Amino acid sequence: MSPILAQRWTAMAPVLAISPSELCLIVGAGFGWGVEAFVSETGCTTVGIDISDYIDAEKSNTEEAEIRAEITAAGLDPDSGQGAVILAAVCDFQPRTNVIVLKEDASTNTSRQAIRSALGGWPTVCILEDIIDETTTDQEITQVNNAMTLFAGNQRVIWVFNGNPSRSMQDLQTLTGAEVIATDGSVHLVP
Repeated sequence: MSPILAQRWTAMAPVLAISPSELCLIVGAGFGWGVEAFVSETGCTTVGIDISDYIDAEKSNTEEAEIRAEITAAGLDPDSGQGAVILAAVCDFQPRTNVIVLKEDASTNTSRQAIRSALGGWPTVCILEDIIDETTTDQEITQVNNAMTLFAGNQRVIWVFNGNPSRSMQDLQTLTGAEVIATDGSVHLVP
């Protein structure tokens, strides 16, 4: 689990007050490290989704090949001496994903059913984790937000967002009508 994501969810979880009985969906989950941190903090059943082809292809693999290449590029042998010490320190030799991360976008009934099946029920909380950048349009945000409300209709939708030069947290909350929380938990906007 990423220490940065663990720290993030340690700060946000108490503010969000999500109970262990919730069924949670994390959108933009990547390799699921945020999902791991979230589950560690809340204890609730959680599934991640991510539409990246790279994430889908690599989630069952380890980072060993990439770490070995970097050690070699630094002029060290990853199988002996200092190179082997570095490899042992930074590579856990485990799959990148230790939680369920589906390649789904929740935009179709089939996709939502796959998510429901993996979760064991409809999500009661949908968290959109850092999926907005400066190029994301209002239409794209609205489309994603609407997809979250198509599950069962009464789940919490929470956007994790710190704002950027083109959009403030308040702008996002006004556009979506959903909760918005800063990654450090310091700001939590509720409709």
